[in-house]
Amino acid sequence: MLRILACTTVVGLSLSIAMADELKSGPKDKIGGAFNVKAITGEKAGQELCYVCKYNGEQRPAVVLIFTQKADDHLVTLVKAVDEVQKNNKDLGTVVVGISGVEAVDFEKLQATHKLTTPLTVAVDKDGPSRYELNKEAAVTVLVYKKGGVITKNFAFKTTKDAADKAKDIAEAASAALK
Repeated sequence: MLRILACTTVVGLSLSIAMADELKSGPKDKIGGAFNVKAITGEKAGQELCYVCKYNGEQRPAVVLIFTQKADDHLVTLVKAVDEVQKNNKDLGTVVVGISGVEAVDFEKLQATHKLTTPLTVAVDKDGPSRYELNKEAAVTVLVYKKGGVITKNFAFKTTKDAADKAKDIAEAASAALK
């Protein structure tokens, strides 16, 4: 009996530690509001604008905001999964926001190779909008929210590879937010 109790305690502590190590980034309940980006690709390429404002004005039922500190092929895997949802539902708003050193040239190279649908942008505030409380340890933060800014899913990843590995989950969250 004592062994069972000891094993149960060890398992419980292990789960607590694993959950405590879970990376958190961005708001939990509601998005942080408007912020400006410089559009690198998409119909607004070359313009400075607020996609949150644009999508709110268009009454989009759901939006996927992807904040990234890296522009690589793993990010492309994630964006392509979201693109597939958007291609099947034009009402979904999507945007990638480069932060913390991601430059226009990084996204131009990705677009030339991969022809992504989701607009690729760079935040005007280098580290992203402060009200969004993005964790510097998160290479990628994904916020899926419904009209009005209520977050339905928040994902944070230490690497773009980790984000790519969860691309299907993020795409499913985007689909679910549209319902």
